[in-house]
Amino acid sequence: MMNIRTREIVILAVGLALVLGAALVGYAVVRSRADGASGRQVLAPVAMPTPSASGGSPAPQYERWTVGIARRPITVRRRPSDSAPVIVRLGTRTSADYPTLMLVDSIRQVDGVSWYKVWVAVQPNETRGWVRDGALAFYTTSSKIVIDLSRRKLMVYRRGELQGTFPVAVGRPGLETPTGFYFVNQKLKPPYPGGAYGVLALGISAFQPKLPEWPGGGPVAIHGTNQDYLIGKAISHGCVRMHDKDILKVTQLVPAGSPVVIQQ
Repeated sequence: MMNIRTREIVILAVGLALVLGAALVGYAVVRSRADGASGRQVLAPVAMPTPSASGGSPAPQYERWTVGIARRPITVRRRPSDSAPVIVRLGTRTSADYPTLMLVDSIRQVDGVSWYKVWVAVQPNETRGWVRDGALAFYTTSSKIVIDLSRRKLMVYRRGELQGTFPVAVGRPGLETPTGFYFVNQKLKPPYPGGAYGVLALGISAFQPKLPEWPGGGPVAIHGTNQDYLIGKAISHGCVRMHDKDILKVTQLVPAGSPVVIQQ
């Protein structure tokens, strides 16, 4: 993962502004813009500290991430070249009819063409590849989820500040929740809010590698539950379960596309 200063430099080098497409639709719970941004989204660098007018302490610094949304079918390649091997081809919407998202890592100019290095929601976990300019629109987010498996806690950060800490249930022994760096790739409202997934599921770009035979390859989600008494335990197949009231708070703080760090 790039450090803050490196990501700022590469994104500043492009200075590209694109218009986010039509409002996201479907049964998913959608919040496509970060921090109340307007319809025109700019590839934004990390906010850098600047001296105050009185010469006092510099303004605080925090991470800001760029999210790509597919404007047309996407080809993700192993290198920033039209001749490079293809990692995956993606449509404009997921199998759950949610807009296809990816999290931007960096930008590179090759022969006058901009290429975006992105994390994508495919196996193996933490897959990154390159997407040629023109296929993505962009918006930004300053939100991040951190999940501590050993403490069984989920923390939400926004503009670098802790917004809340919530208890969770995690994967059981033998089917542990996979650690790594991911992102929220879709928000889905289950058809039965009183069911096992509760009122909401935040799909993330992780997969349970020990359940490849499951539909979709065993995607991992952060979701509600109808078994509140299991929160705080290691009981799931790899998903992260939350109280329904808590996941509704989290979704208000975390736009789709925001990074998710899962650590032991």
